[in-house]
Amino acid sequence: MGKTMACQVGKETILLDLDSDEAGETRERNWELWRAQTYTTKEPDTLAWIDAFLREGDVVYDVGANIGQYSLYAAKRGCKVLAFEPEALNYAKLNRNIVLNELGDSITAYCLAVTDRTTMDVFYVKAFSLGASLHAFGAPVGQGEVPFAPGNRQGMLGVSLDDLAGRFGLPFPHHIKVDVDGIEDRIVRGAAHTLEDPRLKSMLIEVYMHKEMAAQIRDFVVARGLVLRNASEVTYKPGTAQNLLFTR
Repeated sequence: MGKTMACQVGKETILLDLDSDEAGETRERNWELWRAQTYTTKEPDTLAWIDAFLREGDVVYDVGANIGQYSLYAAKRGCKVLAFEPEALNYAKLNRNIVLNELGDSITAYCLAVTDRTTMDVFYVKAFSLGASLHAFGAPVGQGEVPFAPGNRQGMLGVSLDDLAGRFGLPFPHHIKVDVDGIEDRIVRGAAHTLEDPRLKSMLIEVYMHKEMAAQIRDFVVARGLVLRNASEVTYKPGTAQNLLFTR
């Protein structure tokens, strides 16, 4: 492993493994260092959701886990986490962070893409760098339907949320976090049975506001028995990424 940064997140001390602690002003951005430095400020909604809704013993699906910041925090709070991260470098670092924090009994990492159906396809990596994001499964098209030139291509298994707990027999989730930068609508369509199941207590999904995607996701999820808890806070402003919090 490389260098270690200790991050204080609420009452929890979480260790992140860094290949380099150089900021990278004169080269490609050091994304994993940036994620460590912004641990408590980049996604305050996600940390607040973990604090408010997740309880010891709950099963959490972290869809788009990246290097594992929120999986680690949920596990520190006593949850059992299934972390899904398709990008090769991030998946490796996710596992290194699990080992570094001695959370191997609490977090299981899977290198696969969550989508609307179970299929083999190509995962397009936008920037082949540790901690980077904005990648895409199925086509090199990112948020807002904007094409990009991939820095790498990976063969990848895609699995629906319904198949994860159904066909493949993984523990059923009490909570789901989705942060995948582009195919949120497909993920939700592949989760119809999961969303209807009363065992699911909440879902936090980050959606890029483009055309009618957010409204379509909202309507699909609400029709399956959940409530958009933060409805008054969602502005649907085009070109922004906002969290939709659904609860039973």
